[in-house]
Amino acid sequence: MRQRIVFWRAALRIARRDAWRNKGRSALIALMIALPVLVMASVSVLYRSDVRDPQDNVRVALGVQAQARIAYVDGTPIVQSPTDNGTQYVSEGTVGSAAAAPTPEEFEAEVGALIPARDRLVRDRTFDSNRNLRWQDRFLALKVREFDYTASGVKGLVEQESGRAPEEPGEVVVSDAVADTGVKAGDELVYRPSAHDPEQRLKVVGVVSGLDLDRQVIGLPGSLFPEDAFATQNSFISYGGAFGESRLLVVGPDPVTWDAVLDINQRGATVLSRHVVENPPPSSQVAFNDDDYGLGQNGDAVGIAAVAVGLILLQIALLAGPAIAVGARRNQRTLALMVAAGAEPKHLRTLVLATNGLIGLVSSAVAAAVGVPIGIGLVEVARAFGTTVVRVDIRLTDLAVLVAVGGLTAAGASLFPARQAARLDVVAALTGRRGYHPPALRVPVAGLLITLAGAALAVFGSSRRWAFVTVLGLGVAEVGMVLASGAVVALAARLAVRSPFTIRFALRDAARQRSRTAPAVAAVLAAIAGGSAALVYVAAQDDHDRRDYRATAVEGVLTVGASGYAVDEVIGSMDRAEAIVRDELPVKTVQPLRTPAWSQPDGEVEVEVQELRPPDRRCPGEEGTVLEPGAPEAEEGWPGACYYGRNPVGTLDSAGSIFDDGSALRILTGGRAASDEAALRAGSVVTNRPELIWPDGRVHVLVHRYDQDGNDLSREVIPLKAVRSAPGQLSLDGIVYPVTAAEELGISLQDIGFVADMSRMPTKDEEEAANDLLLAQTGLEGTVERGYTSQYALGQLALLIACAVISLVGTFTAVGLAAAEARADVATLAAVGAGPGVRRRLAAAQAGVISGLGGILGVLSGILAGWILVRMQQDWAVKYGGENLWRLALPGWYLLAVAVGIPLLATTIAFAATRSRLTMVRRLGQ
Repeated sequence: MRQRIVFWRAALRIARRDAWRNKGRSALIALMIALPVLVMASVSVLYRSDVRDPQDNVRVALGVQAQARIAYVDGTPIVQSPTDNGTQYVSEGTVGSAAAAPTPEEFEAEVGALIPARDRLVRDRTFDSNRNLRWQDRFLALKVREFDYTASGVKGLVEQESGRAPEEPGEVVVSDAVADTGVKAGDELVYRPSAHDPEQRLKVVGVVSGLDLDRQVIGLPGSLFPEDAFATQNSFISYGGAFGESRLLVVGPDPVTWDAVLDINQRGATVLSRHVVENPPPSSQVAFNDDDYGLGQNGDAVGIAAVAVGLILLQIALLAGPAIAVGARRNQRTLALMVAAGAEPKHLRTLVLATNGLIGLVSSAVAAAVGVPIGIGLVEVARAFGTTVVRVDIRLTDLAVLVAVGGLTAAGASLFPARQAARLDVVAALTGRRGYHPPALRVPVAGLLITLAGAALAVFGSSRRWAFVTVLGLGVAEVGMVLASGAVVALAARLAVRSPFTIRFALRDAARQRSRTAPAVAAVLAAIAGGSAALVYVAAQDDHDRRDYRATAVEGVLTVGASGYAVDEVIGSMDRAEAIVRDELPVKTVQPLRTPAWSQPDGEVEVEVQELRPPDRRCPGEEGTVLEPGAPEAEEGWPGACYYGRNPVGTLDSAGSIFDDGSALRILTGGRAASDEAALRAGSVVTNRPELIWPDGRVHVLVHRYDQDGNDLSREVIPLKAVRSAPGQLSLDGIVYPVTAAEELGISLQDIGFVADMSRMPTKDEEEAANDLLLAQTGLEGTVERGYTSQYALGQLALLIACAVISLVGTFTAVGLAAAEARADVATLAAVGAGPGVRRRLAAAQAGVISGLGGILGVLSGILAGWILVRMQQDWAVKYGGENLWRLALPGWYLLAVAVGIPLLATTIAFAATRSRLTMVRRLGQ
């Protein structure tokens, strides 16, 4: 043991001196290792800070004083995790119905009896304003909240920034995010909870801030919403087209225990308790843990991430490999002297590993230290852009792992040079002679076998849609190609007999110095293979989206409708919206879009109109149920009609149950549906779905009416005469009703928007300007149909640039080292009459050889990997008779740029950047 310690001390001392003596090479290795560690250290700080633990959730939801938060679900007994991250229903109990649901007062009384006697409940209620809140001439999209943040026990949830808190109904404060838009104390807001409620004028009296406090307007309890808006009929609270959430905060001196949480769960509510989070109950008392919530869905993601990290580390090792190999060869004389003094092969191997491991360890430690403040800066940037980050979290364990991984990566990249050093020819090293060792056949054979095994595993995984197995197979195949890269270089040198001198010299030099060249070729190959696979996959995704795209109208048609769910709130703005688009856009004709009105003249608050299928085409269980692909019921052989699939080719996406006399249809289809227009004018329903037409030649429509409490009033099935859209013409998907059908169905109609055709295609700037006015003044939003537009061009360009950068780094690392090593050879060429341009041409040839071999092999293997990934993504619809939208799509220009453009760029840069002057040097010992 003592001898080992002495040896390691000597090895580390020699390694430190060698690294300091060869500063340039050491800096290159350190840079290759340190940059990824720097990035990952910054990402670690940002990611850990963004992920909230249970204590963070308590701080955000309960502030610094509240004991618990209670949220009603739907009256069904539930079980929950101690941290309230997941819930599930229990088999016992009856699901609460609208009729049996308690009122908010009744529910509060039930819960109040279950919490400690000295505690009390504080209401905290929120609704989306859904564009029914106006400031000056603008509609605001934010949340309206009733909450007395000055009450005792709720400290830390909302903090006063300026002004004062509301003291009476009609006064509100706004969050700092709303204040950033220009709203300030003293301004007046016009607010209406729904179309049925009167307008309220709210005076802004202050600005507040808080953790996770987004765009909000806060008023006193009972001042902003009607009481019936929060009827506890289910967890999905909706009022006036907006979505809401009702919570109860438990405040007081006594904690809410796990027993109290279980009792409240029996009333159909979840509880986040400060005491329970800080003092978790024993597992024997917990029926539902956080680990039970979606863990199975993350297994593949963890495995894929592990494979990806492994491949990234391999890429780093390959990029650093040439510098490490050259460093080991430069030290051959020193190593030979050590052998002459009695060192054993294992000592030489340890010295090479220690030298590069030390460089990797020190550079990683420096990079991790620098990455922490960069990560903190990124956290502050995220906060500046509105992201809520509760705290800055620096995990020393993460940083230690990154430092260790950096050191191990550098040591791993030294394994092959260390193995060569252990087999050093001492006489050749001391006399300065170069030895050439042909590649061992077992290495490329093993590489080929591993590549084939990995490819087979990936194909098998893709056929089963096993994501982790597929990615693992592709990773194994890449490792095999890396092992075979040295043999590829040697084979290329053998085939270069009739090549021009510079190419032949570059190939033979690469083959002779495989320890320097093979890692560079492998790095280029791996980078381009990954980039090409991603390019092929993105191209297939783009092709999939293009084939799946269904327009809402012919190109050049403007469609204007409500933004979000506030249809009732913007009905009165149609005239103003039409005036805006006529002023801002080259509009020719405008036609309204009509649908059934939710609020009917006879008092029903909602009417649902649903087309029914014939009995032989109806899914079991519900009328007209449509199953998603892969649903368990579909596995049981339900009829194919249960799955609609995509809109047929030649159809337009429908905006719902449209009632039209043919005028709007003519604009939407550009006049390419003449027979459908005629049928609508004649009073017939038009549909492109033959399965909706019953044997009697009609469509059967269910008219379902509700009262204000959600109770059924009536369900009536009414048949309407119908025709199928004529084949070969453009049609709306689904059903279009004639306007006269509204009387037969006993419903009234409302305008939810309009369509307009243009005299020319408006520019993007014109469309954006019109949309800004529409959103600000009417709450409506317009879209001009422009056909399919790819969203992937920027991503493909980024992939191309990433491939180029990594390839050029790997290429020029090897070329620069080769130029330093080949000075003696170039000087000999100069001595026998070679011109000044030879050095430039040799550097360009060396760059072309490395990037060309890696580029061509990388593109070919990338196409194969891309095909495997695309094969795995076949639509589930194929299993049920649908069309497969996924197919192999080769982005020809991008792949050509990768395979040819990057080598040409590398060759050009190497030629331009290399000095042509040849310097005579001593040949012996070089």
